[in-house]
Amino acid sequence: MLSITMVVAIFSVHFANGLFMTSNGYEFALALFAISISLMLSGAGRLALDNVLKQRLG
Repeated sequence: MLSITMVVAIFSVHFANGLFMTSNGYEFALALFAISISLMLSGAGRLALDNVLKQRLG
């Protein structure tokens, strides 16, 4: 869901300002988009909260 929000933010607000954050560009939104896609594809791993809860509860 965050990746969709970042794509909308990039194109509706930041794209016209260029890439860099100093001019309110889409650099930070692009970084958050890449991080959210990476987590979506690879998962949070064994340190994820759902894995800890699964081990403790059953």
